[in-house]
Amino acid sequence: MKSSAFPTPRYNASVHRFVRLAGPLYMRVALGVKRVKLFGRSTLQAELAAFKDGKQRLIIAFRHTAVEDAPLVLMGIKESHLAFLYGRDVLNWAGSITKFIFPRLGFIAVQNRASGREGIQHLRAEAKNGRFPLALAPEGQVTYHAHRTAPIEAGVANLALWAGEGAADVTILPVAIAYRYADDTLAFVDAMLARWTAETAVPLEGDTPAVRLLAACEHSLALVASWWDLPLPSDGTFIQRRDGLCRSLLDMGEDLALLTRGEGTILDRLFRLRFKGEDTLFGQGEGEHTTLQEEKQSVLRARAHLYLRINQTVDVLEYLDSAYVGENPTPSRMAEMALTLLDIINRLKGGTIDSRYSPKGKVGGLYFGEPIRVKSTIGEVKGRKERIAILQEATAEALNEASEHLEEEWTRSF
Repeated sequence: MKSSAFPTPRYNASVHRFVRLAGPLYMRVALGVKRVKLFGRSTLQAELAAFKDGKQRLIIAFRHTAVEDAPLVLMGIKESHLAFLYGRDVLNWAGSITKFIFPRLGFIAVQNRASGREGIQHLRAEAKNGRFPLALAPEGQVTYHAHRTAPIEAGVANLALWAGEGAADVTILPVAIAYRYADDTLAFVDAMLARWTAETAVPLEGDTPAVRLLAACEHSLALVASWWDLPLPSDGTFIQRRDGLCRSLLDMGEDLALLTRGEGTILDRLFRLRFKGEDTLFGQGEGEHTTLQEEKQSVLRARAHLYLRINQTVDVLEYLDSAYVGENPTPSRMAEMALTLLDIINRLKGGTIDSRYSPKGKVGGLYFGEPIRVKSTIGEVKGRKERIAILQEATAEALNEASEHLEEEWTRSF
C-alpha cells in the first residue's frame, strides 16, 4: 500500500467555505437532491451545543442507504462542520478535486477489515482532540435499505472508546436516512420495472408493483447465475439461495485474484477481494520494471478488472432481499428495491455505485434519533471487547429505532 493511502487531515477554512457555498449546487446538479428534510432538529442542536461547550465529544452515526448519504449529512447539518471518515480506496478512483478537498476538510481515510497504523493514528488523534464532530457510516458500506439496519461494524465503538480516553463524555447520535424519489412513488416503481424489463427482455407478471418486484428478484438471481455461467441454487429460502450464489461468485473472484477461497463472511471476502484488486490496479508503485515484469503486471491488472466486476455484482446482490418488500410493501421500500434491481444489471454491465441510476429532483430525509451516552451505556464493564459489543448493539438498536420513526413519520406518506 502506498503511503499516500492515508493522507494527513489538514483542515483549511477557505476550502470549507468554498464547499459550503458550492455544496447546494453540487447536490442539485450532480446528485439530483433538490431538498433536505430534517426530523428531530432540536435533538441535533442540543448535542452540537454540548459539543461546542466542551461537554462531550460527538459522533454522528448515519445509516448508509445510498451514495448520496454523506453529502446529504454534510449539507443538511448547517450548524457545524463535520470530520467524515471515508474509505481509503476512494482515493484510487476519485478525481484530483476530491483528493485535494477531502484532507482539507479534515476528513480521515480508513480501511475496512484492515489496520493501517497511519490511519489509526489520525483517527485516535481526531477522536480525542478534534475540533469537529466525527461522522461515519457504522454499517461499513452502502446497504440500499432505508428501513433495515445492517450489522454494525466495530469502528464506531472503537472510535467512541478512543474519544472517551479524554475527560469529556462521548455521545453517539444515530441518524436515519431515506429518499423520496418522485411525487408519485408507485408510478416511479412502475417506470423502473418497465426499464428493468427493457434491459433484460424478461416479462414480469403480476397485478401489483409489489408482486412484479418479487418476480424480478427471482429472475435477477437467474440472470446473475447465467451471466457468470454458475449453477443457481434451487433449495432453501431466497436469502439462502442468494448467499449461495454470492459465495460461488466470490469463489470465482478469489481464484482469479490468486487468493485462498472462502475465508470469513461474505462481507469479509468482499472487502478482501476489493482491496486486492484496488492494490493491483493502483498500488504497484513507480519503480522501474523489466519488460517481462511489466507484462506480468498487465495480465494481473486485466484479471483484476474481471474479479472487481464480480466483486461489484456481489456488492449489490448481497443486499437484495425479497422479504424487505414482501413483509411490508410500502412505496418507499418498493422504490429502493426497484433501483437495486436496476443496479444489478448496471454491475453486470461493468458499472459501479457511481453509475447506479438515481433520479433527479429527489428529496433526502434525515432523522436524528435518541442519543447514546457512551459512559452510561457501558457502565462498569471493563473489558474492551465487551464494551465494543455493548456499543455495537446499542448503535444498532438506536439506528433501527430512528429508521422506524422515519418510516412512520415520512416515507409512509409517499
